[in-house]
Amino acid sequence: MSMDKIQKTVKTEGHLIDSNLMRRIFDTIISDNGTYEILEFNIGKTNDEISTAKITITTNDNTAMNIILLKLSSLGCIIDRDEEVIFEKSPRDGVVPSNFYSTTNHQTQIFHNQKWLKVNELRMDGVIVVDKKNAKVKKFRDVLRNDNVVVGLSGVKVLPEYVERDRSDFTFMAGDVSSERKVQLAVDRVVDLISGRTKKVAVVAGPVVVHTGGSVDLTKLIEADYVNVLLAGNALAVHDIESQLFGTSLGIDSNTGKPVEMGHRNHLRAINEVRRAGSISNLITEGILTGGVMHAVLKKGIPYSLAGSLRDDGPLPETITDMNEAQDDHIRILKDVDIVIMLSSMLHSIAVGNMIPAKVLTICVDINPAVVTKLKDRGSLQTIGVVTDVGLFIHMLGEKLTSS
Repeated sequence: MSMDKIQKTVKTEGHLIDSNLMRRIFDTIISDNGTYEILEFNIGKTNDEISTAKITITTNDNTAMNIILLKLSSLGCIIDRDEEVIFEKSPRDGVVPSNFYSTTNHQTQIFHNQKWLKVNELRMDGVIVVDKKNAKVKKFRDVLRNDNVVVGLSGVKVLPEYVERDRSDFTFMAGDVSSERKVQLAVDRVVDLISGRTKKVAVVAGPVVVHTGGSVDLTKLIEADYVNVLLAGNALAVHDIESQLFGTSLGIDSNTGKPVEMGHRNHLRAINEVRRAGSISNLITEGILTGGVMHAVLKKGIPYSLAGSLRDDGPLPETITDMNEAQDDHIRILKDVDIVIMLSSMLHSIAVGNMIPAKVLTICVDINPAVVTKLKDRGSLQTIGVVTDVGLFIHMLGEKLTSS
């Protein structure tokens, strides 16, 4: 006995061809065992005009259809009629209805009271809460009892970034992840973006920045006002201070590259010095810490946040060990950021990727291409990868920007 077919019609608009959206829409439908029929397809006549399309999707069952519609929603497809958004009351603090809508990092609107309403405070993996005339994204833990939480896909419109088209500053990176031979080109593009100091730039940095000698150039960039926000873990600050106080990084001499006897203790000695002084700022006031990344950050007064982990020694007094508090602190200082440069810190990079909207240009520099892949797999599709030694990248960037 043949099963009844399920059909839904969706519509989409944007730069569908030159941004590769149509191909991704078709691939999504086919890969999840659906079929499609194009009912309408109007191609923009100029490079500024958008294209529109109306597509009927056919599947064998409701489950397959729901999966396809959910995936297509993140590509900007909506059901072909303006349906009112549906929401249900949260049963208690920190708990949402089971069929909640899970947010992407793309611009989002909901159809509420017969008009499209912008959703504020975008981030991935949150829920949309509707309060009278406003809509915003909340993390699960911030949802309160009786909050109106959006459920299902009705009345939700996602406006994806046109990555291939609008990231023209990086069109030379046709394969998303660059090889080392293209590092100079990547540096030149970053220089073009931030040289005027009109963009708010956040740097997410791991301790590898210190281990590879990149902290010298990162310090120069901070001192020259090219970095507006620093996000890191306990380890970056610890090894930066170790390098300044003892000339080592993880016990390796910063000049010779050779292990120093008992040098493995130096990062602990650095932590102890800060804890004795009470803070990094106090260590600077005492005249003991006179240079490095953290010295530059505090002297320039730029916002920074150090998030702790299970691995941390010490930690430093400034390191936030409560993960909920650390997330909130990161989100607070990431507001209005235009560009995020991620420097060899996989976990922190993925975490920050979840916190920022897709319109924020994200440049991930790492020797391991899997880091870029993981960021994209988790939804940070705006990420541009530069696969190279992070020390080389920062040095070239520092030379370009601070040599004059």
